[in-house]
Amino acid sequence: MTFNSTDKNITIGVGSYGWAIHRDKTTDALIEHIESNENKVIEPIYSFRDLERSTNDIGSSYVEIDLKNQMVYVYRDGQLRVKTKTVTGNVSRGKATPTGIYPLNYKERDTVLRGEDYESPVKYWMPFNYHIGLHDADLKTEFGGDIYEKNGSNGCINLPPENTKAIFDLVYPGMPVIVH
Repeated sequence: MTFNSTDKNITIGVGSYGWAIHRDKTTDALIEHIESNENKVIEPIYSFRDLERSTNDIGSSYVEIDLKNQMVYVYRDGQLRVKTKTVTGNVSRGKATPTGIYPLNYKERDTVLRGEDYESPVKYWMPFNYHIGLHDADLKTEFGGDIYEKNGSNGCINLPPENTKAIFDLVYPGMPVIVH
């Protein structure tokens, strides 16, 4: 998909954001309508869908994560509301943040992130790709630059604590998260 990012026009790979027809339920609905002998148009039954159906299905409210420049941008109704440096997945350990477009799954306050070798309490947790999400990183003292290449996260988007609440307040479940 082509996307007009903050800096330039880019092509984005797949993620879990998009429209997916539930085949079994749609097939059952079609059979039911055919058997009823009614002449009408039916809408497919979706397993999941984007928040809006426009030229790019992303709309004007989204989170953009620029891995190369280590930046996060949050847009609401076409307006840039938050711009902040970040630290993403540790490339040298094979934990690079995956690219693509994903829906924000949910958001949660005051939780503990757990992995094989860590437990990390966070004030703000906003997952978008299974166990990968945006969150505050109180222990980091620097953000941006090339930190992620050797001292990055396990794939998450580490945010400066002073900007995380603003992002948390702006995002909502289903909001597109574009990672490039």
